[in-house]
Amino acid sequence: MANLFPKRILEEGAETKMDKINNTCRRTILETLKVVLKDEYEEVLKDPVFGLILAIVENKLVYSGKIIHSFICKQLKVSKLHELWFVFANRPLRFSMQEFYAVTGLKFREEPELDVNNWKSDKGFWSLVLTKNKKINLLIIRDELLKVCNEWTYVDRVRLVYLCVIHGFVIAKDLRVFIPQEFIRLVMDFEKMRMYPWGLRAYDELIASIFKAREDLHLKNSYVLDGFSYAFQIWIMEAIPDIGSMVGKKIKKKMTKVRCRNWKGSGKVSYQDITSLESHFDKGQLFPFISSTGSLDAIDNAEFFREDEKNDERVGRIVALIGAKQDWRQFTWEVETLPPNMELSDSEEDDVEEPAVVAEEPAVTTKRGKRKLIDPGAESRKKELLCQRAAEHNSGVSGEMKSFIEGLFTSSFNSFTELVKKDIQERFDKFDNEITLLKEKVSQTTGPSDTVGKDRASEIPCPSETLGKEQEKSSHSPGPSAAKKKGKSKEPESVDPPPLRRSPRPDDIDMLDFLKNLSKNSNYVDKGTQESLQDAMGNLSQASHVKDFDPSQNLNGEEPAEWVTPLSSFKPADWIPPSLKDMELHEDRMYDPDYSLVFVHEDSWAKLIEWSSTSKQLRIGPSMFTSELAARVMGPTEWLQNHEIDAMMYLFTERTSLRQWFPNKVAFMTCMFSNQMKYSFEEFRKDKKKFKVTGLLQQYGIGELPAHGRTRQMWDLDVNRMYVPLNVGKHWISMCVNFVTRSIEVFDFEGMKHNKSVEPFATLIPRIVKAVQNSSSQQLNVKKYTISYAPMSLLNKSGSDCGVYALKHIECHLLGLDFSHVNDDNIREARQKIAYGLWEAANDPGKSTMQSKLSP
Repeated sequence: MANLFPKRILEEGAETKMDKINNTCRRTILETLKVVLKDEYEEVLKDPVFGLILAIVENKLVYSGKIIHSFICKQLKVSKLHELWFVFANRPLRFSMQEFYAVTGLKFREEPELDVNNWKSDKGFWSLVLTKNKKINLLIIRDELLKVCNEWTYVDRVRLVYLCVIHGFVIAKDLRVFIPQEFIRLVMDFEKMRMYPWGLRAYDELIASIFKAREDLHLKNSYVLDGFSYAFQIWIMEAIPDIGSMVGKKIKKKMTKVRCRNWKGSGKVSYQDITSLESHFDKGQLFPFISSTGSLDAIDNAEFFREDEKNDERVGRIVALIGAKQDWRQFTWEVETLPPNMELSDSEEDDVEEPAVVAEEPAVTTKRGKRKLIDPGAESRKKELLCQRAAEHNSGVSGEMKSFIEGLFTSSFNSFTELVKKDIQERFDKFDNEITLLKEKVSQTTGPSDTVGKDRASEIPCPSETLGKEQEKSSHSPGPSAAKKKGKSKEPESVDPPPLRRSPRPDDIDMLDFLKNLSKNSNYVDKGTQESLQDAMGNLSQASHVKDFDPSQNLNGEEPAEWVTPLSSFKPADWIPPSLKDMELHEDRMYDPDYSLVFVHEDSWAKLIEWSSTSKQLRIGPSMFTSELAARVMGPTEWLQNHEIDAMMYLFTERTSLRQWFPNKVAFMTCMFSNQMKYSFEEFRKDKKKFKVTGLLQQYGIGELPAHGRTRQMWDLDVNRMYVPLNVGKHWISMCVNFVTRSIEVFDFEGMKHNKSVEPFATLIPRIVKAVQNSSSQQLNVKKYTISYAPMSLLNKSGSDCGVYALKHIECHLLGLDFSHVNDDNIREARQKIAYGLWEAANDPGKSTMQSKLSP
């Protein structure tokens, strides 16, 4: 296997145990800012780029230097420049830009048109720093500037927080390293700062630091680790969930984007814990690749390709084996041989110069110190996990032994089955032969059995004789009514006893019983057939009136007795016929993932049904909620029209404006806006140089339009996201315009590409943003927004639910819900939810004031 696969840098179990790991990615400076500059820190916390990174500080996730160092020792030596490979429990896993983006969500694409050198002076503190080329580091900020920054402008204090997040956390450096002038110029313009590829810069810094630490493993007993090492630790926790559960726990189970915000905990993990887990990791789960779409998705995503990346066919073989479900337990990894000058003797190890520990902040050491546990259950959770993995490892059976046992059991069982079948068949054949012989002997036998049979037959009266005698007897004997009239004093007439019959001999009776039983055994009659039921119960009376059975029955026109109570009076007032259909309780649906998207309570639905009988018209934004509109929304085969779409977009605006939904800085457009963009784009294509953003387009950009839903919020300043419905050839889709990332994400369950229909938005929206923010520059050549398509499965079996899906996809994306929660199984319920939501908003008198503010 020489040169077929990359080698490990250290043999398994021979990993070094560093005394000191001086990480520069620390929370202490940010926690200080959180106290001293509370308002400014909260402003940065709302930032769509860095606010998600600060979730690590807010969740108080502990930093584990031992986990990071253990994985640095588990590297495979590959020739890739921008990709690292590791081995855990003999299984390979990758850390690349794709994994880093899934953890951080930071931008990784460079913007060629981004000018980072020019900046605009506002005569504040940071303008003075750039003008005079002053040197500033985190140590100066902590010890000097935080004491005097109250005299600065609010914007300069916000810039200070941004610089601490960037230089002290995302691209972490030592406290004494000066902040690059490039970073200061970027924070002078927040729009440029958000467009900068921080993910690419932070990943390269982290990879370079890990490469340097790998070289120091053989020479030193401590090293400095720069860069966003917190992201590296969170990737390990995501790729190996067992390690994640030892450190902390996830806030949400199925979060795949910006995963750094999803962990909290303060579990302490030792080298022994990691070694114990790895040695017993037979049934543990490991994800060799992770992405923002979900684990094991997009193994080689072209979006993260780097032109200067080196090819390494050894890595390609690993990827192929992972795809083929390779069993890595029996795989042997070769170990890299150290050069002679790097093999240290015991005496040399003692003389290695140890670098100075970074001062002012405590380093991660092996000393035990007291600290307040944020996650008190972490220790018990870790012990339970290690015990479970050890039990699985010790109780397991090797693959060869398992195959042997399965083969032995299968062969033994098959042999036993054949023996049993043969024995049963022989027994049945023998029994059948005995029955046949017995029948032949009985058929040839004459004598007492025939006599007894004839005697018995002569003694049984025929039905006609019995019926005649009974009728004759009944005609001579008085009935119950006549007996009552005659009174009790008169004695009943005497009845002659039945004639005595001669009983057959006991031997004859035994023979008769034997013959009858034999007949039953040889001629089987199925008692479950309709014929046997008729034979058994055919003599029962079919008359509706049975004498003396129910005194309430009316016989011969007589009235029923006065004491009879009607059967209906025994039913309770709330009695309903029994039903086998289970009733769906509200409590049962509250925890369903699609509850907020499709569920309507029965009481609420009854109100809507009651309104539909009144034909009362209600105002909901630009539309009138009528019975016809409600019928179109709820109709399973009805195609939604502009009125219904615009009404729902208005309802979304109302819910975000009233804070019924948490997301803010969001705008919702109407169908009229989509049509206006198509028309304006045609004008733009006729003469791009003379085209100006005026009139309606400018009114949309400053929030004066749509007229119903007026917010007066400026795009890219007060609004970060905007949702738009779009009709493309008798088919509804929807999309999200992100002003921060300068992108448009399209939602279409058919998975079709609509670049031509979306192009007007990608081209004109950046021009509208520039026009409304800087009225003096109307003809700027701005770059188009990027277009992407949300992955979805094929839906809409009915062929008429595209409008419903377009609206519900907006709702899912806005609230952070998975698109799969709305599907063909519950789309009817989704229609009912839309109808009730419109009726509720239009019928709520408490929202009339709000509607007046959002209406023209």
